[in-house]
Amino acid sequence: MMFGWWRDWRERRAALRGLTELQSDEEGALMMRTLNPLNMAKESLDRGNEAEAVLQWERARVLMPNISLTSPDSLEILLELRRYDEAEELMRLRGQRSPREYVYLIGLARIAEARGDNEEALRRWVVVRDKLRDGGDGFLGCGRCLQAMGRLDEAERQFGLALRRAPGDLRALVGRALISDRRRDWPRSLERWGFMAEQINYSPAYAFVAKALAELGRIEEAEEYLRQPSMLYPRDLEIILTHANLAQRRGDPGTAAERWARVRSAVPYFRAGYEEGAKCLAAAGHDTDADAVLRAAIERFPDESWAPVLFARLAHDRRDWREAVARWDAVRQRFSQDGETLALAAQASREAGLEFEARSPQ
Repeated sequence: MMFGWWRDWRERRAALRGLTELQSDEEGALMMRTLNPLNMAKESLDRGNEAEAVLQWERARVLMPNISLTSPDSLEILLELRRYDEAEELMRLRGQRSPREYVYLIGLARIAEARGDNEEALRRWVVVRDKLRDGGDGFLGCGRCLQAMGRLDEAERQFGLALRRAPGDLRALVGRALISDRRRDWPRSLERWGFMAEQINYSPAYAFVAKALAELGRIEEAEEYLRQPSMLYPRDLEIILTHANLAQRRGDPGTAAERWARVRSAVPYFRAGYEEGAKCLAAAGHDTDADAVLRAAIERFPDESWAPVLFARLAHDRRDWREAVARWDAVRQRFSQDGETLALAAQASREAGLEFEARSPQ
């Protein structure tokens, strides 16, 4: 005859197992949908909509608690949202569940690195490196932190050790090339970036080759070198940025303005596309177009002062005094006033024959 406590315990355990399996089945079915909360959070971040990404992440934690804990997407979402404390807690919970996987150790190191705490990140990457000596992640992480701390010789050694384990590791190759750039060793940079461009076909490397050529004073050669890659990779940020900068360095604001328009099209939330694009349009004499770009920037970045300040400055520099007064007033109403803003607003008012009040206009 079965003891009552044993029967009750067995029934409760079976019920709990059934609930767990049901929860896993439900989460798995939800994960198979294209519009599951994790995917929607990532897509929201891609569109620059952080508020929606937060909402979808919270839904994922409620509806998919197990998958949210184990999915690699979760850490990426939290890092992009800069929710570092929550990411730390997630990784520690994952470590408790699967202590032998070491994935959580890599996650903890990445979180410290994302925080900008390079000393703590280095300590954590050393743990990863020493526990997973056959893998390259620890060496790469140590190299990045050492590089950020200015310890370039040590960083280069770590990248070299990573390359011994995986000779074609692109991350290590990039790390070493960036060290050459940091040292301003442009011939070595040409060699290293050139290898990645021509042997591996790593598209950003073309831009870094062009930068090295420009630093060596070979700007026309850099322009020619980047001509074909700029057509092959029209949305590669490094290439289109470098292409625009080369036109500026050559003193060709009209061409630079066209290239900054490509930057805005490819990366709508990238500030330089608007800021540098407007400056180049103004330098080329296209004031109306420059104003249109900055109006779009003011709408795109409503909480940032640089766009309305530049908008006012352009009117000021072309001596359109009444328009400058109106624009400086808009800056003073919306943002705190510094000495330069007050001085320029006062000058515009004086030139327009208007009375100037130092306090913020009402």
